[in-house]
Parts: sequence; structure tokens; C-alpha cells
Amino acid sequence: MISIQVVPKHGVDAHRLVRDRVTHKATTWHWANKAKSRLRHSQVKKGYIELSSAEGILVAQIYPKEPKDLFYLSEKFIGRLIGWFQDELMAINIQFIPEEK
Repeated sequence: MISIQVVPKHGVDAHRLVRDRVTHKATTWHWANKAKSRLRHSQVKKGYIELSSAEGILVAQIYPKEPKDLFYLSEKFIGRLIGWFQDELMAINIQFIPEEK
């Protein structure tokens, strides 16, 4: 699994930025649940990105249904973060978490 940590600049809530953009302006991203914690790309029907927040820092965990979707979802999500919020963010960190067997 890939976990992406999005660190905003001081005083900015990265989770709120993403939530508001996807809710009101995004065309290829949509919410997969009413709680607005599962983000889905229009071209990946079965995988999703689970979003959570800790003190303004956004934590996104990629859950692909197909192995090839791990790269696709990660690439599209990070690209959108940069495209939408480059001026509001300090860092985007990626962690590779081993699957439990």
C-alpha cells in the first residue's frame, strides 16, 4: 500500500482544501461515500483513496482493486495536488507500507 502525507503551509488545512475542491469543482474525482472520506477517480471504478486528517495534514491511503491502479491513482492524485494547491503546500511525502500476509 502507498500512504501519502500532504503537509500544508502554516495555517492551511490540506484536508479541507481537497474536500472543498472535489465537492465543488473537480470533474474527474468524486466521493465514493457520504462521509467524504473515500475519493474515487472517474477512470478507476473499483479502487479508491481513503482520506483522513490530523491537525491540517492530509493522509491519503491508496487502495487499488487492480495492481496497475496503484500507480495510476497515485500519479493522478499527486498531480492534482500539485496542480490545484502548489502555493498552499509545503511537502508531499510518500510511504510504502508492506502488505500483511
